[in-house]
Amino acid sequence: MNQNLPLLLLAGTLCDARLFAPLMHQLDRPDMQVIAMTGATTAAEMAHRILAEAPKRFSLAGFSLGGIVALEMIAQAPERIARLALIDATPRPDLPGNAEIRRAAVAKGRAEGLDSYVLDAWPTQVAPSNRDNVALRQTVLAMARDAGAEVLAAQSELAIERADSRPRLGAINVPTLILAGQHDGICPLPAQEELATGIAGAQFFTIPDAGHFAPLENPAAMARHMREWLRQTDSFSPIQPLQTGAIMSPTETHKHANGGSAIAPSEAVLQVERRDYPELAPTNRTRVQSMDGFDDIYTDIVDYIVRCTHKIWDERDIGLIYTHYTHNCVLYGTTGTIYNREDVVRDTIQRLVSFPERRGMATQVIWNGNDVDGFYTSHLVTGSGRHTQYGHLGQPTGKPFVSRTIADCMIFKNKIYREWVVADQMAIIKQLGLDPNHFAARTAKSKFDAGLISLDIGENRRFLGQTPPPEKADTALAHNDIEVQTLEMLHEVFTKRMFGKIAEVYAPTAQYHGPLMKELYGVAAIIHQHLGLIGSIPDASFEPQYVSSNPSEEGGTKVAVRWIMEGHHLGYGILGELGDPTGKRLQVMGMSHYHWKDGKIVDEWNVYDELSLLTQIKLAQLGDGAA
Repeated sequence: MNQNLPLLLLAGTLCDARLFAPLMHQLDRPDMQVIAMTGATTAAEMAHRILAEAPKRFSLAGFSLGGIVALEMIAQAPERIARLALIDATPRPDLPGNAEIRRAAVAKGRAEGLDSYVLDAWPTQVAPSNRDNVALRQTVLAMARDAGAEVLAAQSELAIERADSRPRLGAINVPTLILAGQHDGICPLPAQEELATGIAGAQFFTIPDAGHFAPLENPAAMARHMREWLRQTDSFSPIQPLQTGAIMSPTETHKHANGGSAIAPSEAVLQVERRDYPELAPTNRTRVQSMDGFDDIYTDIVDYIVRCTHKIWDERDIGLIYTHYTHNCVLYGTTGTIYNREDVVRDTIQRLVSFPERRGMATQVIWNGNDVDGFYTSHLVTGSGRHTQYGHLGQPTGKPFVSRTIADCMIFKNKIYREWVVADQMAIIKQLGLDPNHFAARTAKSKFDAGLISLDIGENRRFLGQTPPPEKADTALAHNDIEVQTLEMLHEVFTKRMFGKIAEVYAPTAQYHGPLMKELYGVAAIIHQHLGLIGSIPDASFEPQYVSSNPSEEGGTKVAVRWIMEGHHLGYGILGELGDPTGKRLQVMGMSHYHWKDGKIVDEWNVYDELSLLTQIKLAQLGDGAA
């Protein structure tokens, strides 16, 4: 397996191991070695020298000048290189006239020192957001000073005399990753795109908030892509893409070797938003993602979750639950938990009895994972139908309804073994013209008769004693930068009560898709919505439980967060059905999807169930009566 092979990292001009130190920390592998670009004045000579000292077979990543040498190495010894990564590199020869410019810069460096060489080019070397980053600048300066002017002179000759690698790109037949700083002013992005165009099956990503020094500017984003690249094996085929899943930041882009835009449907995991159901559950699509242990019909994880949900709920193949859930599955809902597969079957039947015409339309799926470790999916469904049959909601009203549900699933080898479901039952109750208090009281009574009671256990997890809320968010759940940013935003708003953060993070034209099928527009309305939720439970703690993300075909990234709020019904807010404050303890299980685009949230889908909160109050009041 290639993942056990050493990883050689080739540094760039005036760079050493400090260039890769943050990235190596992120990758956390024992078999990495940084190679400095010294000891030769042509790329061919440098490649020959490194190959003479390198392991028999290895993975290779080259940055800038190191990328030029890496291309020469794979041309000389393709059988020894298991996979190739090119970072802020170009396949093009040096431009006519560059030789004089480079040699003049070397002369200036010899005369004035290398600080001027670095600082003169600094504005074009890093992203605009990093130009005032003192620590970054000092690192680059320190590497240049330690290398010295003679190393610069030799490396400049190597760059001047380099070959045109473009005619040789078609011969590269290993998993290849192209990473380009979004604001790279040294190696033009079109030149880096030529690498992806010329190498069959190559994956091309731009790294946000990074210029030419991407390994130092955004090592976390680079590491996510490199982990996926390092997981590939010798069985590489150009038509099998990297499974990127939850790895892109808002401005990150992804292109395949054909030069097309992000996530071409024939080459990568499906996305829901732009596709009709036949495209999401195709009959003639080849498998594009490793799905070991899954039924042959499923071509990727989105196909799996959309198709099996449709067959169970819309085609009424309820018995599919036996092959798609484990016998000891646990399903967490807003009014109770189910602990085995047979009860999942029974609950599904009962819910469908009342709504023979119900249809659940996949709205979006956000996922991460793989078939080795297991998948996690967050599946937003917009359900619609009519209440036409006697069932758990009583006599049929004949009225239509529309509601949202988000189901988060943990899946391993074709079977769901844990699931969280947040369905907006209050939306259905109100649209059917039924009395929420009646249904909440009935549900509470059944739970009370079963021996359940809500007990106030005192102070929640919002803070300890008299201390203020934590200053910083716990971002340990995050897999990437955009997930970190989402968790930090939620901490500011819901833990620190800094609701003005919404105006900073959300786009002015943002849209909120909320409980009771609310559709709100603009920052002011969204602030009021979230403030109103806290208003009903003013002492609530907010605890994210899971986060995942995917790049979106619509641009940007979509992030899913599953969360819990705990507190007491101590105030007034948007939860009008709860009435006057009762002081009863409440727990809100919610799920939210966010669409980040150009650094702002442009859409939020938020699902929690007010009927569950009303039921909790009724249950606590029954407990008071019994006491």
